[in-house]
Amino acid sequence: MLTQLTQTAIAVLYDIYTGGYPYRTTQYPVAPHCLTELLTRLETGGLIRRKDASADNLLSSYELARPYSSISLLDVLEVLDEHLNCNHPTREEMYAQYRLAANRLGIINHMTRLYLSEIKLFDL
Repeated sequence: MLTQLTQTAIAVLYDIYTGGYPYRTTQYPVAPHCLTELLTRLETGGLIRRKDASADNLLSSYELARPYSSISLLDVLEVLDEHLNCNHPTREEMYAQYRLAANRLGIINHMTRLYLSEIKLFDL
């Protein structure tokens, strides 16, 4: 349901929140130039800011621009210009990985699929 880019951004934001150690980002291997581009997008979107250019690693040179608890999935989707992928039912891995949020996302996915199934080509 969440694109690979969105999942990677969530992992990056979490790792920045926890001090810059690449914990969750190790689950989403990303090429260094792609990580730099993602960080630029998150910074331009106002979710993170540079704190120190001489940090040990790339992630630890950033900090969140606002509290982690106030950043929503919508914020991330808008900054990345991403979308939810409702073309398939929600997979079990999503529930294991995102716990409580997965329940909400699963409902959104199910309802979106239900509504879309009711729109017939004749109506368009």
